[in-house]
Amino acid sequence: MDMTERIRQPHPGKHVSVLLADPEELTRSVLGRALRTRFTVVLEAENGIEALALYGRHRPDMVAATLRLPGLDGAGLALTVTGTDPRVAVFLLGKPKDIVTLMSSLSLPAVRFVPTPADPDRLLDLFEDAARMVLLRRAAGESERLVRFFLDASPHPQAIFSKNGLEYVNRGLLRYMGFVSFHEFQASGLALGDFLLAGETPLTDPAGFSQAVLDDPLDREHVLCLTHPRHPDRPAHVFQAAASRLPDSERIMLTLTDITELEYEKRDLIDLATVDPLTRAFNRRKLADVLAEETTRARRYGTPLSVILLDIDHFKKVNDTHGHDAGDTVLTEMARLVMGLLRESDRLARWGGEEFFVVAPGVGLGGGVELAERLRAAVADKDFPGVPGVTASFGVAEYLPGEPVEALVKRADAALYRAKAGGRNRVQGQRLKGSPSPGVD
Repeated sequence: MDMTERIRQPHPGKHVSVLLADPEELTRSVLGRALRTRFTVVLEAENGIEALALYGRHRPDMVAATLRLPGLDGAGLALTVTGTDPRVAVFLLGKPKDIVTLMSSLSLPAVRFVPTPADPDRLLDLFEDAARMVLLRRAAGESERLVRFFLDASPHPQAIFSKNGLEYVNRGLLRYMGFVSFHEFQASGLALGDFLLAGETPLTDPAGFSQAVLDDPLDREHVLCLTHPRHPDRPAHVFQAAASRLPDSERIMLTLTDITELEYEKRDLIDLATVDPLTRAFNRRKLADVLAEETTRARRYGTPLSVILLDIDHFKKVNDTHGHDAGDTVLTEMARLVMGLLRESDRLARWGGEEFFVVAPGVGLGGGVELAERLRAAVADKDFPGVPGVTASFGVAEYLPGEPVEALVKRADAALYRAKAGGRNRVQGQRLKGSPSPGVD
């Protein structure tokens, strides 16, 4: 197929621009005329300086230049162009000897070398192959821009992950993180995982989390919290997480739906069902669940379990003398004091009125009595606002394997009764047979 026949063939060069630099007017004219039948814009330059100026003004998609250019040689032009935009297809035409010499002294991995004299058909093949790559890259860029447009238009916070990690964060998520653009977020030095929590744990691998959500065979609910590392005092937002794979792609899109209001409402309902509103200790309903769980665990694993029932001494007198507001303050401060002295595994509940109940897993009777004594001393030493001389009495019992919860509570209550009968502001424990201990009757 000759040059004339090829000119009539369909070509991929529509909307692709070429810069042709050759000092020989005849060669430049013939090749330029052929290129114009295939490419939208063909720029011509007779020396390197002119070619560089044309490139700077028009930014063509492809550059074809001879090695021997006046002013700025082809290698210098190629270095400048690829350094400015490595995506530009650059062809350097020259004698085989000159090409070998250049390649031995200079690394130009992004440049394609074409020995001259070049076969016109092969030259057009090379240009058309490069034009196809330009169009494919342009189409990919348009697709990417379209994806980002729809992502940014979405009201939901979203992020895109590829095998290389985080690829994009949309405006919805950027707003929550306090950024205007993805570029600003990248420049901050922060990672997406710095903002996200899975429960109480920082999400160190958001991409892996997204893959796990996508692969979850049970389609369970996955919840993330979003905090700001620079503003830890701000309330966290709560999101339901969903993941999907982009069509014809290995990329995964993580979509977050803000359920903060629903989550806080749910927590409020749970709070109402399990927590005493005044003291913030567990209520009796929640205490029943805790006792059932802990006695089952103690029975199964043979571990000790103690309970402490405490009663504020002469609390009716506090209300009668100082008023119910003062009494409420005493209750609130009592709960705060006791919770501050308990272990993380211990539980405090308001048993009723001025009585509180402590569940201490892994603690035998002797340890329970020691804990109760520490609590008693702390209460006696504390200055309760507006109410001097507040004390409390304590009854301690250790769980006996197999006994009903009601029997355990009853023994603690009996020990408390003896503490109050014995003069108040003291600790009494339910002694196990053959195991006398200090402070245990």
